[in-house]
Amino acid sequence: MKYLKLEVQSKERVGVLTLGYQRENRFHPDFVAELMQVLDEVEQDSKVGALVVTGGDPKFFCNGLDLEWMMAHVTDLKAVLGYLRLVNGMFKRFTLYPKPVVAALNGHTFAAGAFLAAHMDFRLMQRERGWVCMPEVDINIPLLPGMIAICQAVMTAPGFRKLYYTGKRATAEEAYSYGFVDEVVDSDQLMARAIAFAAELGAKRTDTFAEMKRRTRADIARILDEVDPDTFAATLAFALPKA
Repeated sequence: MKYLKLEVQSKERVGVLTLGYQRENRFHPDFVAELMQVLDEVEQDSKVGALVVTGGDPKFFCNGLDLEWMMAHVTDLKAVLGYLRLVNGMFKRFTLYPKPVVAALNGHTFAAGAFLAAHMDFRLMQRERGWVCMPEVDINIPLLPGMIAICQAVMTAPGFRKLYYTGKRATAEEAYSYGFVDEVVDSDQLMARAIAFAAELGAKRTDTFAEMKRRTRADIARILDEVDPDTFAATLAFALPKA
């Protein structure tokens, strides 16, 4: 693997997937393709009952869309719209993933990186470093319907409102109060706690867990597939210079 590292904790039956695309783990198409392939492999691996996802750089979990790639293709609307569909496909894969997924937020979790984490089942964040931020209001990109739906599913309404409308950075403790983070852990305990938490989930019957996710997330998956694409172009228009 070029951008990812997968280690299986055999005793716990937990796979630890470390994201390693440059520093910030932005969603370059090649990175997304490799991530989707690894998810397929983990799904078929009976030795893995649950998955922990974390960032390889101590400062970043994930900072979302690859803006450099998007700007390089800004004159090719078809390519950009295809890219957004690719990202939504990744979100859908996580939101319906048939095995438990725990995000170990080791650092900054910004923009679409926050939505990626939201599509995972639980989020643990280290106390000492990193923020959760949805800066879209400041970069003129209204949230897509799928982004709104997943946030409404995992966060309190007041917490989502604060992140969405202010664009301010939230500490781990603040993100916990918003419902986005399930546990705040000291940095030296983050991975051990995430693995232990995932092991508890992985001990449950996979088919039952998968069906529960399908029943609770089916509408979110539909929005990602069917509603978001109709809003891509109009959403991008907010961020582009006016003629």
